[in-house]
Amino acid sequence: MELEPMYCAEQIKVPPNLADVLKAYTKEVIRQQPADILQFSAKYFAHLSKASDLTSDFIPPTVSQIRQVNVQLRANQLLPAAQLLDLCKGTGVHEGTLKKVWQLGNFGTDAKLNPTEVLMLMLTMTANELPTVFNNMFRAFGGEGARLETPTFVQLVTLLSKWDKSLTVQRCNALKESFDGSESLVFKDVQNHAVFQDLMSTSADVKAPES
Repeated sequence: MELEPMYCAEQIKVPPNLADVLKAYTKEVIRQQPADILQFSAKYFAHLSKASDLTSDFIPPTVSQIRQVNVQLRANQLLPAAQLLDLCKGTGVHEGTLKKVWQLGNFGTDAKLNPTEVLMLMLTMTANELPTVFNNMFRAFGGEGARLETPTFVQLVTLLSKWDKSLTVQRCNALKESFDGSESLVFKDVQNHAVFQDLMSTSADVKAPES
């Protein structure tokens, strides 16, 4: 590839989104501390490019849609992918969005799936900030007053940690131990907790999984 030589500042044209791309990339490198930065960078930008291609036919799902699907599920029941797709489409989730969810999550189209895992990936698409995703989690999966039973909260946080690497095993365990004696929780119980505050200081965005 031939490169045009640059002799003056006027020849330099900085793409308008370059700063945002480099900022997000730098934060992810610092967060994950990869041993092989070149290999990590190749995977990071390949995933970013794939995700970008998918956004042309993407409408973020709503918390209400996720909740409608969830209330139709039975606890701990695996569902055929086709049946879960039909449930999601029945609540109005955009077909292009479902395609993105299945591709990012590497979910099979002819296998039985854990529907909660699929819905949690969809939930990360409802907001860019982790506190909002946590709040939406209580709204989508909680009962009256957006209250979650503690075992359900632990299960959902464990699933969310698959998509956000700042939710380390240590932090998940710390949250679990902190609320071990509680039967149920609301978002404010978690929001004011020291472990959650520490998490907020190191995680600004929820990350989709690498393909």
